[in-house]
Amino acid sequence: MNFRYNYTPFAYQKRKTREVKVGDIGIGGDNPIRIQSMINSDTTDTEGSVKQILELERAGCEIVRLTVPSQPDADNLPNIRRELKKAGSKVPLVADIHFTPSVAMKSVEFVEKVRINPGNFADKKRFSVRDYTDSEYNEELERISEVFSPLVIRCKELGVAMRIGTNHGSLSDRIMNRYGDTPQGMVESAIEFIRIAESFNYYDIIVSMKASNPQVMVQAYRMLASRFGELRMDYPLHLGVTEAGDGKDGRIKSAIGIGSLLEDGLGDTIRVSLTEDPVLEVPVAKLLADKFNGRKTSFEKAKGYSEFRNPFAYQRFYSSEIKIGKFEAGESHPVRVETILPFENSKRFLANIASLYQYGKHLSIEPESILVDSPEPYQLEEIKEAATALSIPVGILLGKNISLNEKFQKELKRFSKIVFDPFLQFQDGEKMLSFLKDRQTSGLYTEIHTSGEKLESLKGLPDTLVEMGIKNVLFSLDTREILYDYRKLGTILSNFEFPIVLHGSFETPETALYDSSIRIGGLLIDGIGDVIRIRTDPGSYLEEIFQLSYDLLQGTRLRLTKTEYISCPSCGRTLFDLQETTARIKSRTGHLKGVKIAVMGCIVNGPGEMADADFGYVGAGPGKVHLYKGKEIVMKNVPSEIADEKLVELIKNHGLWRESSDP
Repeated sequence: MNFRYNYTPFAYQKRKTREVKVGDIGIGGDNPIRIQSMINSDTTDTEGSVKQILELERAGCEIVRLTVPSQPDADNLPNIRRELKKAGSKVPLVADIHFTPSVAMKSVEFVEKVRINPGNFADKKRFSVRDYTDSEYNEELERISEVFSPLVIRCKELGVAMRIGTNHGSLSDRIMNRYGDTPQGMVESAIEFIRIAESFNYYDIIVSMKASNPQVMVQAYRMLASRFGELRMDYPLHLGVTEAGDGKDGRIKSAIGIGSLLEDGLGDTIRVSLTEDPVLEVPVAKLLADKFNGRKTSFEKAKGYSEFRNPFAYQRFYSSEIKIGKFEAGESHPVRVETILPFENSKRFLANIASLYQYGKHLSIEPESILVDSPEPYQLEEIKEAATALSIPVGILLGKNISLNEKFQKELKRFSKIVFDPFLQFQDGEKMLSFLKDRQTSGLYTEIHTSGEKLESLKGLPDTLVEMGIKNVLFSLDTREILYDYRKLGTILSNFEFPIVLHGSFETPETALYDSSIRIGGLLIDGIGDVIRIRTDPGSYLEEIFQLSYDLLQGTRLRLTKTEYISCPSCGRTLFDLQETTARIKSRTGHLKGVKIAVMGCIVNGPGEMADADFGYVGAGPGKVHLYKGKEIVMKNVPSEIADEKLVELIKNHGLWRESSDP
């Protein structure tokens, strides 16, 4: 398989694409990353729709999508157009189509772009199992072409663009039976429709591969980019994590999926899908896009490094096990969290620990490992006394100005782990190796922590450590280029078994939330990292950063320490107040650690995304809800007044309920 999906995984260079015009807005080519969103007003409501479109336009949204589920919705598009023109609006509109080709044919007359879903444009999803022969499969493609080609021809005649938008949650039975519920199935679904469009010499196409799981989403986009390279296709990519949820969790998931792909040089337009007022999506999307718009290529930094892994499937980099007291990491252990703390005095230090324990109670998590930030030598005795009162390992991060003389080295033997920079603390390589060997003999661990600029100097060190039998070593970096430099470190360590600590230093909690999601989250999706450690300056946001570490693991689906919610953004198809309903369900189920619950406004992606959730709450009609276990409907048309209680009952019947007071 061709693993090449971008220019290089080790430096930034944006993928070159063709330009596709949506009205006056260019997507791809040399254009900046464009910002999109979607209104949640009923499209038959002219006043409400126009109001939301204008609000989004004022907020900086460059393209606005409306759902067009029925003929009356399509019939009202001219009225919306007329009122927008009166208001002086120039924002291009996109008609979102599911299930109804005839509605697409009506809508295309009044919008600048049509979005179709290849999973349901000419197919229906019944989760049926069937083995297709090649001839039967080709017959299905011919049938699809007959349904799809009139829209392609009309788009070409009118100069209307099209998004072929695959969703992980709504792949057709035909695709599912041949490729499974996989990124490959998502990619092939889109390419089938692209080939039909190209047969009519229509190329004004943008493509998306959305999923609620950032891992699946990233793998699908990478595979699509790789296939585009093989097929010499250069279509722009629309990025988005669908059903990301709300609040901090929704922003973290979006930043992990969208941001890590933008770091890969993939993505020409983005939509952040939050279960919130649509206008709140825009500043988040702008924040992500602004990190890359105007960013210069750094291709030369990748020299000397080559691809080292399968980017289309999750596989964790193997490292040997480490055991520091009760702290176990590497090998088959989950990715661990290390918390970095300043040290003022032992009383304050213990108070910080107590604060973290108290804060972590509602997450059912405890601090796992503590690192003291750059203590002075005279503080070591006090730190050790405070550490003996804890049941977790306490390590020392050595500051730049600390020299490792013999006396200080002896004092450090009292700590299970120290973190040092070999190029700052040791000028003599032999003395450093002797120091590492001595600590290993004492059953202690040492973390080699240096700057990204010194990364090249680490080459050869792993071989030397192995030759000398030194195993009790971890590696980490202090770098602004977290994603690229840690990938390089991964190649340096790829033939060895040393654990990797993902270390990130950020100025503020908000910077930490987005930048750690993009970069550390991206590395976790790559399978890199055995421990994560996040710090901010000033270091006064202990609880916030402590939780952020676990939220990153939750967002990448590597450790579930709280309830996982898959909730779609509101749109005109939604059959209940999605924000209020999601908040209500969270209040009832937010204590169910590790349980995945989907809250979906309609059936478009509902059944498919249910396969990734333990339980689903899906709008079935006005005042009616379907309840799912996995992808199976277990209660149909439940009155909304009792649906919450029935959901709780369903969870209890499957043995996953516990009272919020239970430990």
